[in-house]
Amino acid sequence: MNKKGQSILEAVFAIGVLLIAMSAILALTISNIAGQKASEFQLIANNLAREGIEVVRNIRDSNWLAADDWDNLGENYASFARVDYNSSNLDFISTDYNLYINNGAYIHDPSSGEFSGFSRYLELQNICLNVSCPGINCGQEEIKDSCNLATEQKVGLKVTAVVKWFERGRERQIKIDDLLYDWK
Repeated sequence: MNKKGQSILEAVFAIGVLLIAMSAILALTISNIAGQKASEFQLIANNLAREGIEVVRNIRDSNWLAADDWDNLGENYASFARVDYNSSNLDFISTDYNLYINNGAYIHDPSSGEFSGFSRYLELQNICLNVSCPGINCGQEEIKDSCNLATEQKVGLKVTAVVKWFERGRERQIKIDDLLYDWK
């Protein structure tokens, strides 16, 4: 019997099976690397958002300890702000929320570092307590941009940290909310 033809046919099939297996392994590896990078970006964004809220909490706590107004967050108070980890007040601006890396720290100063690919801003809203009794909604809290001082008392702040970045050609974002109250 002549077995030469069979061994060539077997070799072609073996190479085909090997190529299919290698392409599957390569596809899984590429998918794993992309998933790992997406997870890394998500983790950084979560931490940047939490850091923004913690800075506002620290400012509130420092004001309270210094017997200052608990909600004295900075000059030119507005609904949108940016903040760095070592801030003693918020920077109320309406543009340039990009974060730059300087010695491992994320900051908003473009002259001090390289663009990180992330941007962060804070949205601030008042928590107003209705004190016009015996009216409708007496004693209920409402979240809004400003309190009506005739019928409401400002008792807290809703802080929303928004972090944005681009990943694989798409804009991604994460939002984290926290309610900070006056400690009276």
